[in-house]
Amino acid sequence: MLQAPDSLFFPHGKQAVLLLHAYSGSPNDVRMLARFLEKLNYTVYVPLYTGHKTADPLDILKETAEKWWQDSQHAVAFLHSKGYHDIAVFGLSMGGIFATRLLSTMPDEFVGGGFFCSPIAPVKTNVTENFLLYARQVLERTNGESIEEKINSYRPLVEQQLATIEEQARYAFENLAAINHPFFLAQSGKDEMIEAKGVFQTAERLRQTAFTLNWYPESGHVITVGPERRQFEQDVADFLASLGWRENNGEKNN
Repeated sequence: MLQAPDSLFFPHGKQAVLLLHAYSGSPNDVRMLARFLEKLNYTVYVPLYTGHKTADPLDILKETAEKWWQDSQHAVAFLHSKGYHDIAVFGLSMGGIFATRLLSTMPDEFVGGGFFCSPIAPVKTNVTENFLLYARQVLERTNGESIEEKINSYRPLVEQQLATIEEQARYAFENLAAINHPFFLAQSGKDEMIEAKGVFQTAERLRQTAFTLNWYPESGHVITVGPERRQFEQDVADFLASLGWRENNGEKNN
């Protein structure tokens, strides 16, 4: 797999961290976390999901959740092609759904991982309205005509697409018992996008493995840029430091 132009790849130590971004987002969702981990001598890769980071919201809506699942698997292959086989994987929101699926379906590829504010358990969400707000902002920047008409035409497409993402989440939720590596869960108390309590349902399904549940009471959905970001970053670093890495990364600064 060739690295997409807007993907992030920071090659450093032998221990690699794969970070997956959110539904209407981009690698910028996790850029600060990536830079933080890079300073600790981890190699970090953040692939850009197909259809994202363009001037047309339809580019996202034309894609499928299955395509993004394939992108997630290709990201593992990309790291392998660069010589990295000691990998942890995390994802924000939708990215966390795919990170969780990777950990349950490809356990031999990872030493651990988890998710940040991801709707793994069935919960109510405000994702449709949030995507339409994102689409409006993009269209206003490009001075497109008939913005309201376009936004209205997007709604059924978003709802159909979210149904397929929910299928991916359901698969991840139903296969949590197959995860046998340490698992990291991060949830914001002021999450405006998904019901925060869903993280406890997910934790209930992880009793077969060691897990760390971190609660950030003052943060919103995008915890990677929230008011508790520094504590969150340190918690991720502490979790990574506790994993049973096969490769020695040398001296770290945490």
